[in-house]
Order: sequence, then structure tokens, then C-alpha cells
Amino acid sequence: MTLTSRVPAPTISPAAAPTPTKVARRSVQSVDRALDLLEALASSEGEVSITSLANRTSLHVSTVHRLLTTLLRRGYVRQNPDTSRYFAGAKLSTLAEAQSRFNELRHRARPVLRALTEQTRETANLVVLDDITAVYIDTVPSPQVVRLFTAIGNRVPLHATGGGKALLAWLSQDRRDALIDRLELRAHTIRTIDERPALRRALDEIRERGYAIDDEEYDEGVRCVAVPVGPIGSPIAAISLSAPASRFSRQRAAELAPVLRRAAAELAEAMRDHAPRA
Repeated sequence: MTLTSRVPAPTISPAAAPTPTKVARRSVQSVDRALDLLEALASSEGEVSITSLANRTSLHVSTVHRLLTTLLRRGYVRQNPDTSRYFAGAKLSTLAEAQSRFNELRHRARPVLRALTEQTRETANLVVLDDITAVYIDTVPSPQVVRLFTAIGNRVPLHATGGGKALLAWLSQDRRDALIDRLELRAHTIRTIDERPALRRALDEIRERGYAIDDEEYDEGVRCVAVPVGPIGSPIAAISLSAPASRFSRQRAAELAPVLRRAAAELAEAMRDHAPRA
């Protein structure tokens, strides 16, 4: 429900008010420049400096910096804190799939997800790490009448979801600790892990057994099992199965973990086979 109210508009003198033409020109120019930046980032291989972006887009460095600040805040751009260089964020994949840095991953994962859904009859998902959130970049819904559906591009907390915990558990110890310190451990349900020591213990257990379970920790009535894709220390994604908790018990989730691990190994191998050669 949206609450609206009638508030008198502020009075602006004719001399001070910008003309509609000037406002439109300024707005369109800002959009054009932001799109130029996004296209430059999307077509880049790896990270790019501000100077390089300014040269590619013919924009002043200060303009590039200002636009990048907004794009960073909105999640379309990310910055490597070690190099101060920029790269396309996961959110950009929802706007420019053809040039998305996750396009190849999604392409290789799609048959794996389909096979998982056919075998288990539950919704299969592909999740990646983007800063301090997990982002769904692909999903194959269950054929059953009662099923789970997550929109592509949806962002979820790392500490309260199966895919998020699987990704966290597979990171290097230093990177995992740094991320945990930045997380807002909000309790989404009474089952959510909302204390850092408890989260660290849970992640250690996940790494030891090789899979994570979201036991109604994000949404009541929803259970999920997830495994990381890629080597310990540098996961490239996580794949998960999610279903209504009424038919997806903890035992059933644990039984499907080996199925997910085999699928994750298949996807990791496909990504290695099609990796660019040096």
C-alpha cells in the first residue's frame, strides 16, 4: 500500500526557475554520459582506471568520478579497493545481458540448472557474490504447482540465505572475516543467525560438510540447500535448490547435497574448459 499526500509545491520565481528545455537537456546529457560509462565498462576486459574511462568516453575526469560515485552506490559499478580500479557490477547484468561479465557463467549454468530441476522437481538457482550481497543471476522454476520463484537480479543477504552462506564459507579466511565485519546481521526470521561468532561457527561447519542450508532463515516456510562453485578461496558462484519447507525437510535438503555438488563440479569444469587462454 502506498500512502500519498497533497503537499503544496514550493514557490520559485520566474527568474530563478530553469526552463523545461534546459532541464531536459541537462537530464538527457547526464543519462548519456552514464550510459557511455556503463558501455565502456561492459566492453572492458578486467578492471579500468578513471583516467582510462575518461579517455574512452571523452569526459572530464571529474565528471567520470562524479558519475562513478552514483553508479557505485546503485550497484552497477564496483571498485577494487586494492587497485582503485573499476569493473561492471552484477546489477549491470539485468540491463545489458549481452555484454554482462556474468553472461558466460549463465550460459554454461543454464543446462546444469535445467537438469537439476528435472531431477529434483524443485527450483534451481544460480547466485553470485556482489560486494556484501548475493545476487540471483539465473533460475529454473520447479514444474510443481506450489513452487518458489525468485526474480533475476534479486539481492539477498549473505548471512540468511543458502547461496549467501555457501559463498561466504568458501572465501579465503581474510576476505570472509572482512565481509562479516561489514554485514548488517538483521534477523529476518526467528531462525536467522544474527551474531557474528555464531555465523563464523556456522560457516566453518558449512566448509567442512560442503553445503549450506537456509532453514527458514530468510523467509518463513522456505528451505534451501546450496553449494559453492569453484575452488576454496575463490568461488565463482553458488547453485541452490529451494522449495516450500512443508515438502522440503532438512533431511531431504541434506540428501540432495551430493546431487548439487556434482552439478557444481560440472559447472566449474565447463567454466575452466571455456576460460580464455593466455
